[in-house]
Amino acid sequence: MAVFEPFEEGVEVQGSAVLSIVDGVPTVFEERAREILAVNDIDDPDPDEWYPQSNYLDAYRQIAEQVGDSTLKQIGRSTPENAEWPPGVDTPLAALQSIDDAYQLNHRGGEIGSYEATDAGRDRARVRCENPYPCVYDQGLVLGTVEAFSDDRATLREESDHCREDGGDVCTYVVEW
Repeated sequence: MAVFEPFEEGVEVQGSAVLSIVDGVPTVFEERAREILAVNDIDDPDPDEWYPQSNYLDAYRQIAEQVGDSTLKQIGRSTPENAEWPPGVDTPLAALQSIDDAYQLNHRGGEIGSYEATDAGRDRARVRCENPYPCVYDQGLVLGTVEAFSDDRATLREESDHCREDGGDVCTYVVEW
């Protein structure tokens, strides 16, 4: 499955998720993020509206090309700071296991993929990412999720045989805290 390509046509993303692009970049890049969204027909995103996932993914692609992967990773890393967590989520593992719930709530209209987190031992989890978003975004999302629920800095290593960026279907990460 290709990164930046929706699994199905017609999938939409909720505006509050779209705004993670703006909220996740340093203040100096906010205007540029809004310009990139506008070029992709997402003008002045409203948190309560729905936007084509293909346009949203095109904006991610442009950020990768024009600003760089480190910005995509920062957007992913800051996403948990802007997210509302379900009641009872109070540990890094529980938070990682709830990523898919939030992902599913913020997308509609077809197959979108998934996130699956499993316990891999003391202060460690394995996270399987099967979606069309860039790998560096997912890496930042996993790290940021752990760090939102832990006092420790998280580390991450890829465990995939064939990464999505290289044409694989799934990326699997082991994260420790």
